[in-house]
Amino acid sequence: MRELLSNRYLLLAARFILGMVFIVAAIPKVGGPESFAASIEAYELLPVFAVNAIAIAVPWIELICGLFLVAGVYTRSAAALLGTLLAVFIVAISAAVLRGLNIDCGCFGGTDGSPVGWGKVLEDVALLVPAWLILRSGAEAAPD
Repeated sequence: MRELLSNRYLLLAARFILGMVFIVAAIPKVGGPESFAASIEAYELLPVFAVNAIAIAVPWIELICGLFLVAGVYTRSAAALLGTLLAVFIVAISAAVLRGLNIDCGCFGGTDGSPVGWGKVLEDVALLVPAWLILRSGAEAAPD
């Protein structure tokens, strides 16, 4: 296991994959927070007064953390934040599926059109793997 966690090419791939997924997911949401707010509201999990703040904050967190991972700075902190977001997304999508909601996940902004389902849950679980690898890899990278 130690060799796996110290393989710099594996960690580079994990950083790049996780970072790029979140950069690509964040860009349309940053540009259209009202559409993302509608997606959040459709989950029926948050009070209405919190939806707009979440719709503005989450895409920026995704974008900044994704950029940090690709750039190789604050990698463990960025992976921890994105792992936390992934856990929240897993709970939210699972709750929507279990309640039989027929809604779009909102994962890649308003143009995504992907319905919630167990496949989306599995995608988010799969994205936890690179986040975990980065977290377990060692020292925090910081700018010089």
